[in-house]
Amino acid sequence: MMKKNSLHFGFTLIEMAIVLVIVGLMLGGLLVPLSAQMDQRNYSETQKALSDIKEALIGYALSHPAADGKPHFPCPDTDGDGLENRTASACTSAEGDLPTVDLGLPALDSWRNRYRYRVTNSFADNATGFTLASSGNITIRDAAAGNTVASAIPVAIFSRGKNGAGAGTDEAENSDSTNAILVAHAPTSTVGNEFDDLVVWVPSGILFNRLVAAGKLP
Repeated sequence: MMKKNSLHFGFTLIEMAIVLVIVGLMLGGLLVPLSAQMDQRNYSETQKALSDIKEALIGYALSHPAADGKPHFPCPDTDGDGLENRTASACTSAEGDLPTVDLGLPALDSWRNRYRYRVTNSFADNATGFTLASSGNITIRDAAAGNTVASAIPVAIFSRGKNGAGAGTDEAENSDSTNAILVAHAPTSTVGNEFDDLVVWVPSGILFNRLVAAGKLP
């Protein structure tokens, strides 16, 4: 007489517990990378937007002659309406929000913060435009009291990053609109000096080359 093998289907409680533990570990491992991926996406999108802003500013200088026919940059937006603010021909302030309406650009970065904009006053005068002899006054450093990365910069733009206006020493320097110093370096989570600002600038050499090539200077 042949015996029939007994087949058992389903999981035991121990097997189910093991499966649930494994699934939990997998889900927990996915949550952190997903958050990191979103941060990286926002970072990359804002970097791309800042690159577009640089091009838009150069385009503005190419297409907006001052009263004397020389090129000039827009002034910062100091009242939050997206339009530059001037007192007569000069800027109301050397630093403020990016005048996105004048430039035809989105007002906010990927973290829903306004872009900040600093310009050398002599480069934004709409009565007397800048020339090849003009010199910027903005300095870029690798830390608040660090080394100079670039100097004599005409114009700079930055995003405050995910944490907005942070309390770290380097971000505090970028929030100080009373001087022409900006800090730019890789993001860091160092306690007391967290930094995730993204800072870009237009070097005068590149600016002048583009304007000369377009016949706008000298």
